[in-house]
Amino acid sequence: MDNPGVFTLAPAQIGVAAGPFTFSPIIDLDGMTAVTLEANFQYGSGGTTCSAIVATSFDGGTTWRHIARFDFTTAADVKVANLSGLTPVGIADNAYVDLATESIRDGLLGDRLCAIIVSTGTYVNTTLSVRAAVR
Repeated sequence: MDNPGVFTLAPAQIGVAAGPFTFSPIIDLDGMTAVTLEANFQYGSGGTTCSAIVATSFDGGTTWRHIARFDFTTAADVKVANLSGLTPVGIADNAYVDLATESIRDGLLGDRLCAIIVSTGTYVNTTLSVRAAVR
């Protein structure tokens, strides 16, 4: 692994409905075999829904594949997911589909990660951080 460590994928202040908003990717993760993700939603007031999606890329960031999705509403919460690049994944010809609510796609880890935030409603004093422990 070229660059193991803990990285912040999204330090977000959530306000008016937004998204999808993509944060700058963490690059140079060649050889990544596993990642633990933590999404920390600190609710203030207002809002309706807020989703944090973590994506990876195999082509230098041209195409992003969603690998984890965390969903929040109107309560503070911390959610964690662990993914392995060593999990076997079957071949599916042109069958890539986006992630459903609260789900992961194990076995797919490229050389970079990014976070994408989508929210509805207007949140006040609400933050969302997404961190990745890469190994």
